[in-house]
Amino acid sequence: MSNTLPTDNAYFIKGPMGRGLQLQSSGIHVAFCAGTGVLVFLDLVSSLIIKNCFGHEGRKLPEGLDFFEDSFEFHLYVSFADKESAIGLDIIEKLETLNRQLKLTNFKATVRLSNGEGKQKQRWDQNYIRKEMMPYAGKIQKVWVCGPPMLNETFDKALAHMSETLGLKSGSIEIM
Repeated sequence: MSNTLPTDNAYFIKGPMGRGLQLQSSGIHVAFCAGTGVLVFLDLVSSLIIKNCFGHEGRKLPEGLDFFEDSFEFHLYVSFADKESAIGLDIIEKLETLNRQLKLTNFKATVRLSNGEGKQKQRWDQNYIRKEMMPYAGKIQKVWVCGPPMLNETFDKALAHMSETLGLKSGSIEIM
């Protein structure tokens, strides 16, 4: 028997690629996404679950998760057609439940279902964006928008008009 691995089906994986989310260790981070756009943020949701569990148990955080300061907050707004097509909704709800149980405030989720189910029914227009963002003026470190072109365009226009009022720094808005 040989000690070498066959290379006829070998792959080389290079990564990470791109700039990533460019998180800050503190402050408010806000994401608006629709459908599969939520996939970009599920690693962050998972990281907060681990951070919150380890912190609650008084255990040392794994390397990389000690990045988050106590003042870090992630506000996730996500829209799906319906509950059946809601990718990652289970993990989002788990973090919400965990935070309620542990009385933590580093995560807030607002879920919109286009078919009218659930609490959040309002379309994400310029007035909604302003109403949701203004309470955090001057505290927002990063805003991400990840969805279909129409959603991205709506947010691009709305945030362009509001960025100064919100106190957003140059480069803190990312339309993906």
